Amino acid sequence: MTATNDENIDEYQTPTYENEKLEILIRKMRLCKSATFYVNSISDDDIKLIADELRTNRVWNSLRIIGQNLVNEDGFKYLFEALAINTAVKALHLCGNSLEDRRTTSFIDFLVSNTTITDVNLTDNQITEIGAQAIGEMLRTNSTVINLILHANPISDNGVTFIARALQHNENLTILKIGRAGITDVGAEELASMIRSNKALKAISLDYNQIGDAGIQAICMAMKQNQVLQGIDIRQNKISDQSIDSIASMIQNNRTLNRLDLARNQISDQGKETIREINVNHDIIKTIIL
Repeated sequence: MTATNDENIDEYQTPTYENEKLEILIRKMRLCKSATFYVNSISDDDIKLIADELRTNRVWNSLRIIGQNLVNEDGFKYLFEALAINTAVKALHLCGNSLEDRRTTSFIDFLVSNTTITDVNLTDNQITEIGAQAIGEMLRTNSTVINLILHANPISDNGVTFIARALQHNENLTILKIGRAGITDVGAEELASMIRSNKALKAISLDYNQIGDAGIQAICMAMKQNQVLQGIDIRQNKISDQSIDSIASMIQNNRTLNRLDLARNQISDQGKETIREINVNHDIIKTIIL
């Protein structure tokens, strides 16, 4: 790896000292199991330094590149090509990098055939239903990814439908987090259909969406047939006392759920007390957050 000097500074989009600092950071982390780059100024040239390290480094099992960075399509392509020959990295977090749909699709094309990466975090990347469709197609064929986080992407009901329908056939994903994604009852009902038949998913987070009573009631009904899911986070949605009976019935009939987060919904104090009493009587869910 060649350090930047005064003679070739014009070839770089960022000042020399930033690349020099990055190379020093890479050297310091070379023997660490986790490499985290939490900045807002990584350029194409910087990402290539990281990618070049990935081509030979077999110690890093976790790579996090987090922040509003300046990497374009060519830079990410270079990174994905390096990851394709790396057999060590299992967790890849690319949060806040403005991948958008086109770069997300390029990443998913790489991930389809990858057999190493198990943990993917694409929080806050401006992914819409177009990118979600590519993610759904990946979930139909990829047998390695077990943890997928898509928080703060406007994938909407259409996007979550692509993912939910793919998961009806997926036997590997165990954790799915899609908070702040613009999901309404329509998307929740698609997820409910998936929950009814899925045999792998153990935790789902749908916090800070616009799911109302029809959505949670569909999920509660599906949970009567699901004996795998252990955690549901659906806080900060639009669930009211109209769903108390459905939630109570789910608690009484499901035997695997051990964590339920309904905080910051529109459930009254009396409704919350009713849920607590039913759970105490049946002693099923260890943690209920209201």
